[in-house]
Amino acid sequence: MATLNPAESFQLMERRLATGKTRLTLTEAAAVTGLSLDQAEAALRDLLTRYDCHLQVTENGDIIYDFGPRLHRRDEKSWREHLDEALSLLWKAFVLFFKAWIAVTLVVYFVIFLAILIAMIVLLMFGGKSAGGARRGRSQGGALGLLRLFTAIFNWNTATSRKRRRSDRRGYAYAAYEPQPALLQDKPDAKSFVASVYDFVFGPPRVERHPLENPQEVAAYLRRNKGILVPADIKALTGLVADQAALLFSDCIGRFQGDIRISDRKLMYGQFDRLLRTVSAEDDMEIVYYWNEYEPPHLLTGNALGTNALIVFLNGFNLIFSLFILAGASSNAFSTFWLGTVPFFFSLIFFAVPALRLPGVLIREARRNAENRRKRVVWAIFANRGRAQTAEQIAQAINAPGSPEPLSLRAIEDILARLVKELPGELRIDARGQAFYEFPIITLELEEAERLRRQRTVDRDLGKVAFDTRQ
Repeated sequence: MATLNPAESFQLMERRLATGKTRLTLTEAAAVTGLSLDQAEAALRDLLTRYDCHLQVTENGDIIYDFGPRLHRRDEKSWREHLDEALSLLWKAFVLFFKAWIAVTLVVYFVIFLAILIAMIVLLMFGGKSAGGARRGRSQGGALGLLRLFTAIFNWNTATSRKRRRSDRRGYAYAAYEPQPALLQDKPDAKSFVASVYDFVFGPPRVERHPLENPQEVAAYLRRNKGILVPADIKALTGLVADQAALLFSDCIGRFQGDIRISDRKLMYGQFDRLLRTVSAEDDMEIVYYWNEYEPPHLLTGNALGTNALIVFLNGFNLIFSLFILAGASSNAFSTFWLGTVPFFFSLIFFAVPALRLPGVLIREARRNAENRRKRVVWAIFANRGRAQTAEQIAQAINAPGSPEPLSLRAIEDILARLVKELPGELRIDARGQAFYEFPIITLELEEAERLRRQRTVDRDLGKVAFDTRQ
């Protein structure tokens, strides 16, 4: 009898699903492909990691794999995503080009400044001998500072890799990179002026999330919770809406070779035994729930007001001077081009880029604030384990002393109205007309997961090493 290897089994199942039969049980998958049940289950598990799939449980405890109207790759990009990637590449190319232009301009100013400084030092040296030693000491220190300033021009990374916790003006804590330190100041938090110039044009770098952060957190969560996972856990870790959480749940089943199980209460959950076998859990990713992951703010420049004013003054002076040259102050074509045309376009672009970025920054910042408020309401829902509560009770919980900005009752009700559709939940009105928001699916899944974990005994002992390739 012919047998297929795992890759061939996967390809056979993939071709069969591509013909239109995209909703089937394990036994159907085996029947339509001729694979054994074990082969069909392994192929379906691999398909879960490549294609979007919803897992469904019938009242009789059967599992249905639903790949939708057509097979849709998890990494398949829409035309908008392709457009965004193209625009991102163009933006990166422009940033590289204009940063180089800024660096050249700063070098020119540096040379001019250095020539003036040398002239001043020469005058001081011939101005008297009594303070010559002190002046020489200052000139040596100044030379070192100038060297550091010159090298800083070519350091286009305006932030270090070190992170620190900050809070925005609304009270939301977030992670931020430490800026490049100032060269001529002793203040520990002072930002380099050269870095401020680059950030004025392109904005400061933000701490971005790792693309696999969600699967990493799920894996760490499973290893600390006896390998049991329900969709409500996904929602708590990521904040995803029900449909997206279900897709991530099925992805984790395939990615981490979990088993789909049905509890006594006909609830589907994942059991991940292989993730529990480990030498050490010390390197596991820190588990941070969705409501504790406040996003960094979107800033236009990230500079102090005084620094921005100085940068505007310097570039404004260049712009006005170039206009003066272009207006006919110089009749020489060479000087008109290099002292008029070039600095005019440089100064114009220097001001135009942050002005064009401003609308996008404001829009993204508004979305960030809305998402941060949503996180707080989601926390209140999970803190109460999805059980019924009023908007007033939620407001009292999230506006407790020490919390970020207070949220109005109207704002909370608007967020709850969306969450009822997204998680999903229910809005129930009692006999007195009091509105209660409840999320019974979350309640059921959290209670069942807790019960399953209590009943489960996990043996994490790997035993003694029986064979070592070094021996």
